[in-house]
Amino acid sequence: MSSATPTDLNIGGEFLFDWGNAPGTGPYFTANNVDAATQLTSAALMGTICVFVFSFLRVRWPELYSHRLRLRHMRPANLPRTLFGWVYPMVTMSDRHVLETMGLDAVLYLRAYRMFIYLFVVLSVLGMGILYPVNYFWGEEDGVEPVGGHTVFDSPLAYVGDLSSGKYAGAHVVLAYVFAGVLFFYIDRFSLHVISMRWHYLLLTRRSGNSRTLMVTHLPRELREEKALWAFVEGMQVGHVEAVHVAPATDTLDRALAERAKKLGALEAAYARMLGNPCRARTYDALLLRRVALTDTEEAREVERRLLHRWSKKADKGHRIQRPTQLVWPFRRVDAIDHWREQLTLADRRVHEARALAAESRGSTAFVTMRRPVDAYVISQLNVYARPSTCKIRMAPEARSIV
Repeated sequence: MSSATPTDLNIGGEFLFDWGNAPGTGPYFTANNVDAATQLTSAALMGTICVFVFSFLRVRWPELYSHRLRLRHMRPANLPRTLFGWVYPMVTMSDRHVLETMGLDAVLYLRAYRMFIYLFVVLSVLGMGILYPVNYFWGEEDGVEPVGGHTVFDSPLAYVGDLSSGKYAGAHVVLAYVFAGVLFFYIDRFSLHVISMRWHYLLLTRRSGNSRTLMVTHLPRELREEKALWAFVEGMQVGHVEAVHVAPATDTLDRALAERAKKLGALEAAYARMLGNPCRARTYDALLLRRVALTDTEEAREVERRLLHRWSKKADKGHRIQRPTQLVWPFRRVDAIDHWREQLTLADRRVHEARALAAESRGSTAFVTMRRPVDAYVISQLNVYARPSTCKIRMAPEARSIV
């Protein structure tokens, strides 16, 4: 391979200031033309495959894709369990229903996609209705006619030699401003929708604790007590405080909670091995099973045994019903449900001990609940301490988002 000489790499001023080499001009598109048919075909193929895969997985594992149906309040509507039964209900679902059942982020996500669809349709109609006829009838005036004639998939400026003359150039200049205006129109309307939906969501959740709770981080040592922080916030004279909680500084409680969640998951898996997930028995009662499972008496164990045999996934098939087993040290088999129940009881005891230890330690993060949402939002916008990196206040995230 021969290396380039300094003469070959020399780029003169005429090349740098030649408008024909700038992106967006005719010569640039001529040298960098991309076939639109390839893009449309690949996008349509990948989109179709993704829709088919999602529809199949949704029917195959409905519990995984409809977990919010287990909520007692504000649960979404049941969708048909057919291959494409979700399309029509999703398209016709109102924004208010989505906002009340799935939250603000879901509404804005769907509205963003709706804006992109409208934008694509409008720009496609303008391009196919105006630019394509102009390219077909007058494009050869400014450049060389391609072999085989113009097609709908040709780059709009691929054969333009000079943008300073001709009807071809005028149409593209005008449509460039039209496209920019359409884009600004849809973005501006989407921004107004975001603001209005945000205010609507705040009004909808104004009575909830999340809309009145502040999260204070980087607390100084003198404010790491509930009474001191309460007096500090009240001294701002913005509003009245309802509750203050300072998070502990130790991670012992976090480890204990994670261990208890692990044991609880193992116990649920043992029940699922015997009952199925979900349990298909008509008389299945999750609340009754939970109450019996957490009661430590001989009568509760006997009631649990009868219920598990009645609700077992093998009860209707005539197979022999066996309780799941677990291999423990030293290499012996025990009843899995009883074993993980004992482990859960021990883990719950460790959680209570960790809570008692955590109550004695004070961390640098606290949560302050105000009586009115407007007071919380006002305080969240203030710089309340002399050092900017200390005592930072913002609206607290949802409880499930706090780690």
